[in-house]
Amino acid sequence: MIRTLRVTREHLDRFAASSGDRNPLHVDAAYARATPYGRNIAQGALVTIAALSIADELALNRLKAIHVQFKQPVFPDEDYVVSLLASSPDSAEIEVSGRGRAAVAITLAFDSQTPLPEAEEQTPATLRTSPARPTVEELAAPDSSLREPYSCDLDALALLADELGAGGVPRTILVWLAAASYTIGMVVPGEDALFVGARITQSASPDSGRLSGSVTFADDRTGLVGLDVVLEQHDASAQMTLQAFLRAPVAPPDRPSIERFLASSTRLSGRNILVVGASRGLGAALTGAFALQGATVWAGFAESSSHMEAIRSEFGTEAIRPLRFDAEDVEATRAALATVGDGAGSLDGVVLCAAPPMHEASLHPDASESTLRFVRSSVAMALVPLAESLRLLPPDGWVVVLSSSGLDDPPDVWPHYTIAKAALEGAASYCRRHTGARVLVARAPKMATDSMNTPLGRLNAVPVEQVAAAIVRWTISDDESRPDVLSGDELSAAATAEPGT
Repeated sequence: MIRTLRVTREHLDRFAASSGDRNPLHVDAAYARATPYGRNIAQGALVTIAALSIADELALNRLKAIHVQFKQPVFPDEDYVVSLLASSPDSAEIEVSGRGRAAVAITLAFDSQTPLPEAEEQTPATLRTSPARPTVEELAAPDSSLREPYSCDLDALALLADELGAGGVPRTILVWLAAASYTIGMVVPGEDALFVGARITQSASPDSGRLSGSVTFADDRTGLVGLDVVLEQHDASAQMTLQAFLRAPVAPPDRPSIERFLASSTRLSGRNILVVGASRGLGAALTGAFALQGATVWAGFAESSSHMEAIRSEFGTEAIRPLRFDAEDVEATRAALATVGDGAGSLDGVVLCAAPPMHEASLHPDASESTLRFVRSSVAMALVPLAESLRLLPPDGWVVVLSSSGLDDPPDVWPHYTIAKAALEGAASYCRRHTGARVLVARAPKMATDSMNTPLGRLNAVPVEQVAAAIVRWTISDDESRPDVLSGDELSAAATAEPGT
């Protein structure tokens, strides 16, 4: 048995209001843009409620335990498939999948004798309006515990469930899942949490309207956090074992972090360089590194105004000229490059760093549409500004196209990424052959950026400043035999250049 599932941004907002889980990953577009997902993702508990619509209603009324694993994000306004993989009088297995990959796995255990207690009316409680922001070290402290009041808007939750086709899900289960979501998203780990999984088992308590429990472990290497929590709701209480990752913040590049790998100089004084995708990650590091070599950097960005202002504050408002435009939009890009032409006359170099947010996918029919969107965006973000900026490049100008070392060993979950980077390398080859510009393909290694700030993504990641330093050294070099391609290993070389003159 299968059914189609689609949650909308409105559903995310309504679940946040009714459950109390107002974590910005789900409801704040600006916050979500700076995460590995690039946009808001659905609350795992909301997706679970919707997926339970495929289960037998009579069996759900005898539920004694639910085990949920969140494997991939579920994005609003996209179609997913809910499958009932197995069903028996004692248990059921449900899977939510999209883009050819499993997103949520749900296992249900039923009690053939005892009906599920009914959820009582909720006594309003004062909940957090903003999420906590603890560190892993704080969570690892011996006395790390939680004790919070909790209630939800049960009527609003039930209405939302009904609109998602899950009107038969008992209200007790709605309270359990809402409380788990609130605990992870607002209390522990809070703001930078990624919900990994939950095991919720029916219990009983003499009290009601409270969450209490403790942190059982906090791994400072991966950020994995475990909790044992009791939701006190009289006979409808629950014992919850919860797991989440706490994403460590990614420090933006600054003068000291760049000068670890490339000493400041005046080697590029008087030069004008365009960096597209300059507000975050490698683009921000390159913007700062070029500025520290004396260049005027025309810094192209689409959304992150606060990040751009921070970069200008750090590296100099005179050295960095912000250009806000959508690199996929021909007219907007043309207008931005006209501003460069009016202000600088010409460009000495162009760096193409802009890229759409990453996501995992597969070569699967369900992933074809999203793969095409990703490839189109990736190519457009480089091709449109490249075509417009070539008019401003002199015969000795240069172009840097950001590719990936992943082309040498394509990751199983990134077919769309591999295809896009291969296309960009094709554009670089054409440009090298037919425009006269010196073109570098930078096959970047895995880097410590917002887009890779996942538990496994950040392991062994190379600092963006290190990669930026290698690219800038290439642009400074007068060696006619300098390579046209820099590998991931070459870009990871931790050499420090001597100051220039």
